[in-house]
Amino acid sequence: MTLTAIWLLPLVGGALVAFLPPRLAKWFGALVALVAMAIAAFVAFSFAAGYHGYQFTERLAWIPQLSIFYRLGVDGISLWLVVLNAFLTVIAIVATPVTARTGGFVGLMLAMSAGLAGVFMATDLVLFYVFWEAMLIPAYFLLWIYGEGPRPGWAALKFVLYTLAGSLLMLVGVIGEYIVTGRQTFDLSKLPGLAPSPSVQFGLFFLFAIAFAIKTPLFPFHSWLPDAYNAAPIPMLITFAGVMGKAGAYGFLRVAVPLFPQPVDWWDWRWVIPVLAVAAIIWGALMALVQNDMKLLVSYSSISHMGFIVLGIFAFNIQGQQGAVLQMVNHGIIIGALFLIVGWIAAVTGVRDRSAMAGLALRMPVMAGVFAVVTFAALGLPGLNSFVGEFMTLLGAWERAPALAIFGAIGMVLTPVYMLRFFQGAMQGAPAGPVPRSDLHAGQLSVLAPLIVLMFVLGLDPGLLTNLMTSLGQSGLYR
Repeated sequence: MTLTAIWLLPLVGGALVAFLPPRLAKWFGALVALVAMAIAAFVAFSFAAGYHGYQFTERLAWIPQLSIFYRLGVDGISLWLVVLNAFLTVIAIVATPVTARTGGFVGLMLAMSAGLAGVFMATDLVLFYVFWEAMLIPAYFLLWIYGEGPRPGWAALKFVLYTLAGSLLMLVGVIGEYIVTGRQTFDLSKLPGLAPSPSVQFGLFFLFAIAFAIKTPLFPFHSWLPDAYNAAPIPMLITFAGVMGKAGAYGFLRVAVPLFPQPVDWWDWRWVIPVLAVAAIIWGALMALVQNDMKLLVSYSSISHMGFIVLGIFAFNIQGQQGAVLQMVNHGIIIGALFLIVGWIAAVTGVRDRSAMAGLALRMPVMAGVFAVVTFAALGLPGLNSFVGEFMTLLGAWERAPALAIFGAIGMVLTPVYMLRFFQGAMQGAPAGPVPRSDLHAGQLSVLAPLIVLMFVLGLDPGLLTNLMTSLGQSGLYR
């Protein structure tokens, strides 16, 4: 029951945390998240390299008359996302300030982490859907109750309407898949061998694809994201942006690609998603260029970087798909660090407008040094973690269609432009704007330190992750 503990422990711990005094709630919640991370780390260290298929499998009868079972497992695709979710949950809770409402906030954060862990570990299609719905509920309440800005309720409502629409389409797809495959199984390891006719695959693919495109999000299904990210408190964004967006990309890789491999005779509909991915790369980068609000700038940059991940998945080759999984982890680490930096700058200056401040490096030298490293990682500097993932996704896209890689590379050109403008505009030049109350203190540095270390470690040795991605070569993903 090792995998069950990874999602059940945060869920039970979250229920207990909600009733504790604020300071105790924060540190008990951090302890629960730390134990869950330790179990996830044990699974990673015990994972057998070279083994093809799911490991640490668990199976219990749930609704056997409908072939629905409680099935969990991890493989080279899902392993690192389970670890990423557990790791960023610890970072998010430790970064949570203590207020009168800390108990409820940390409890919901742990519940959201439990749902995300279940999505990445479920190997039954119905169970995958149940966890998919479960992760959305705490996210909605976090936005609605703890959201910031003038209209957090509207942001929460927009988020839930978009995701609910996608979830309902996915439910239709789940039922349809069960019927057209002969009502035999929901087992994700067996369904690829029961692929229906290409014309049926055409319809089922888009039912799932819309749900995953909304969650990723892909252009033009992205309009909920700026409102939601703008309203979300910074600790929530560490897992909301760092992990939840990966659930959509993971759905493409785990469900949409292997279950529906064949295009219809008159149209290869698999081109639609990579074209939308390229559009997301360019659109997100262009929108980030024109943002003065630092939080919105990072939000739109996230749309752009998620486009690289989806582009790699739909390259249908080992370079692209390994790069996509690697980049899911890299993006989670970088986006979490960026939102922490934005939140802390806003807290000590009182503003989020990057054009209203300058010369902070002279007043906050420690922040400037840390911010520089994260900026270089975000723009894909060789030696830091994002470079290898983006390079692999573009290499995979080139092998499939050079035009995809060429247009995708536009995003790589634009990223240094908006990231360096962001860093230089706020940190360099003569001091101007509000005077910060303090530089980074030791507690904040201790939160950022693990993220910074991972940027260097994964940049210098990405094989730590890619060496265990054996399932990608054995799942029938390359078409």
